[in-house]
Amino acid sequence: MATVDIHYAKAILECSARRGLNTDLLMKEVDLTWDQLNQTRHSRIAGEKITHMVKHTWARLNDEFMGCTEHPCKAGVFALMCKYALAQDNLQDVLLRGIEFYNLFTDDLQMQLLTKGKSVELIIQFNKPELDIDNFFQEFWLMIWHRFASWVIGRKIALKHVAFPYPKPEYHKELKYAFPCRHSYQQASLKLSFSHDYLSIAPVQTKRDLAIFLKHSPADLITIPGSDESYQAQIRSLLIHQQESTLQCPSFEKLATNFNLSSQTLRRKLKAEGSSYPQIKDDIRRDIAIEKLLVGNLSISEIARSLGFSESRSFTRAFKKWTGYSPSDYKLL
Repeated sequence: MATVDIHYAKAILECSARRGLNTDLLMKEVDLTWDQLNQTRHSRIAGEKITHMVKHTWARLNDEFMGCTEHPCKAGVFALMCKYALAQDNLQDVLLRGIEFYNLFTDDLQMQLLTKGKSVELIIQFNKPELDIDNFFQEFWLMIWHRFASWVIGRKIALKHVAFPYPKPEYHKELKYAFPCRHSYQQASLKLSFSHDYLSIAPVQTKRDLAIFLKHSPADLITIPGSDESYQAQIRSLLIHQQESTLQCPSFEKLATNFNLSSQTLRRKLKAEGSSYPQIKDDIRRDIAIEKLLVGNLSISEIARSLGFSESRSFTRAFKKWTGYSPSDYKLL
């Protein structure tokens, strides 16, 4: 179970509250407490809950822009765009059709696709970004288009650069996981760039695939479709999908040989993705620990052993570093 920063839950609730919705109902539906919400550092929430919160907000507001723009975008507009854009010969034409659709549909945001040498840039300008107080929807919209483009060609599009038109936030490490590439802040516009080579790839999805994709939205928009080629994702998958009852973390040198790389090269590639092996291991241990604490009936000592800790005290210190709470206190939130 993947977890994300509590910032995103706060932002979604703020979207609802600004439009006059009862946020207590949404919090009850996803089993979220005010104690959890009011933590300023380290607190996490299950990705499935974020998906449910987005769907709830879409439905209650009848607004796919989630109250973060001057005018609402009625439910079903994204699906209509997908149907309009998908029947093209390559990704470039799909993206151009989708951009054309939204540029005609709304003045609340405008997009363009620019080619610069061997790179292509998707540039997004929000007319009134101040309405998106927590910058949540700008990041969500960027994520949607990256995931949609990746889904169209059936493979993860490796990003080169993402630019944000606001200062570096406290949760910037979370953005590194969502967009594993070079980041810039306080830029002129919201932008992502990737290799121009992707534009010539033909769509692999059919109308039937689109129906399934839309049925599962926004889960398939929040998660990364296709093959994730980043090394941090491959390492995470390798460690999570073990058969052993205790989490096994091989040495970095042995891990590098699995990718036919030297340890220096793998370390450099992870750094370029904004990650490191110790960070990946900590993230996996944190997510597994939270899941076992909230879902299972294991004791703290059993959870500690399953994560490879020799004693409960070491696990408790690590967990408090990850979340700001001891395991016992976290269960009570």
